[in-house]
Amino acid sequence: MSKPAKPDVTGDQPPKSKKMLIIIIAVVVLLAGGGGAAFFLMKPSHPAKQDQAAEGEEVATGDHDEEEAPHEAVLPPKFVEIGTFTANLMQEEGDRYLQVAITLKLSKPELEEKLKANNPEVLHRINMLLQSKRPSELATVVGKEKLANDIKAQVEYVMGLRKTAPVVRATQPAVEGEEAPSEHAETSHSKKGIAEVLFTSFIIQ
Repeated sequence: MSKPAKPDVTGDQPPKSKKMLIIIIAVVVLLAGGGGAAFFLMKPSHPAKQDQAAEGEEVATGDHDEEEAPHEAVLPPKFVEIGTFTANLMQEEGDRYLQVAITLKLSKPELEEKLKANNPEVLHRINMLLQSKRPSELATVVGKEKLANDIKAQVEYVMGLRKTAPVVRATQPAVEGEEAPSEHAETSHSKKGIAEVLFTSFIIQ
């Protein structure tokens, strides 16, 4: 008896193996492509928004700095009372005297201690200045403003803010029939430290 012939398995196997391999590769490629697409689609966009927000903050901060430059701190002025002075004025029509209370407005508050240390010389120079004035000189607003500037110059010299001492000179009385010399009170906005001389009381008797 003849043995039955065995089926040729080796002949059909290579085509099936190649087909399965192709199918597996295709599935892997599809999965890989799908996974990559899903990764990019599902990736959050917050970093980009954060970068845009940071850029916006930098621009806003830059504009703010340009619009509002920092200002230097300015100290408030210091008011220092010198005292009340009584002085005999130059004689014109009888004896007249002046009583005036003086306060200094200091733009540099640290000068107060220096002013106190030199107080005797300040009082002396102011008294000498007041006694060199005539009643007619101090009757007008212009004359009072000139007196304030003269006092300011004397105090600045005592405190070392001026190099030369202001001269105290008595003015000559105006001759009847002649025009009195025009007085131009110097408006002082000194940055040396003494902003103004203030008369809190001014009486001529």
